[in-house]
Amino acid sequence: MTTSSIKPAVFAAVVAASHAYLDIGPHLRALYDRLSDDSGVEDAPSKLIYLGVAVAVAIAAGLFIIQQFNDARDSVPDPIAPTP
Repeated sequence: MTTSSIKPAVFAAVVAASHAYLDIGPHLRALYDRLSDDSGVEDAPSKLIYLGVAVAVAIAAGLFIIQQFNDARDSVPDPIAPTP
């Protein structure tokens, strides 16, 4: 009569899974610490200024094109149907 109903292979699998589960925590914490490190990152104000100027130029160009399209649309005469 056996007192243990757990097979050695199942026990080994459970032990391996628990080791893997317990080992992942420190790795995830280390990854989070490494990714959240902001040392060496600068805001680069000149890049932000260039980006702002580029956005302003793009908006101005879009407004100019829309104005030119509307002026051209208003100057086109209405079509006249041919008389039979």
